Amino acid sequence: MTMNERTITDLQKGGLSKPLTASGNLLAAIGLWVVNLWRPPLEFFSDAVAVIWQSCRPVTWRRPVRSKFVSQCYEIGTRALPFIMVTGIFGGFGIVAQSLYWLEAFGGKALFGGFLTVVLVRETAPVLVSLIVIGRSGTTILVELGTMKAEGQVHALDAQGIDPFLYLVLPRVMAFSLSMFCLTITFVAVALVAGFVSGTLVGMINLPFLDFLQSALGAMGSKEYFLITAKTLSIGFVVGLISCKTALSEVDRGTDLLGALPRSYARSVLATLLISIVLTIFF
Repeated sequence: MTMNERTITDLQKGGLSKPLTASGNLLAAIGLWVVNLWRPPLEFFSDAVAVIWQSCRPVTWRRPVRSKFVSQCYEIGTRALPFIMVTGIFGGFGIVAQSLYWLEAFGGKALFGGFLTVVLVRETAPVLVSLIVIGRSGTTILVELGTMKAEGQVHALDAQGIDPFLYLVLPRVMAFSLSMFCLTITFVAVALVAGFVSGTLVGMINLPFLDFLQSALGAMGSKEYFLITAKTLSIGFVVGLISCKTALSEVDRGTDLLGALPRSYARSVLATLLISIVLTIFF
């Protein structure tokens, strides 16, 4: 028997290991509630800091990580372009052309640039693109990593000396963030062009294309450019990390994966709306 075992045995024989009182049970319940309440956000924050820290280290970006990052940029960004462009076409007609029509009807055509900046660039584009990418790529990442976790492939990588965090999580999160920014800019560009074309065809817009762009984007200042960049990068980063973390921490078998899908989607949508609202309020 070791020294620690003898000490514990002596304490038990001496009557020092007494059951908890009612107040002790209450304090234990409160402590457990506080721990369970703060553990998830603190773990998420620590993972986010780890991703940022590791991404800034050149030694992290070895060939396997770079290759995985490029492939994820293709899967998340390039393959989503058709969906974004189609959505941008409908959004251009529904937002750009209709905004100009109603502003002209109420005598507020001079406010077109500022109105379009607020509605399309600052608010609609980041959130709408995020919802599309969450449904298409966020669930794909969850299923892919969740399947690897359930089948033991993640432990196999660890046993081979490959850090799953660097190889699986970091490139996906960074690719998600960069792809969100690029897809949002693409959406805005397509929406403006589609709005100009549709408005010209129905006679609502009688301006040259360059004058239309000047009217639409001339109201944008440095704050608007910073805001759309901050929104897209931060939303993509958080959503990508939520998908990876949910798959690797909450999935142990196939049945867990089915339950993790709606949780991950709901968390991603909630995070998107929360980030958009907070950045809009402060900027």
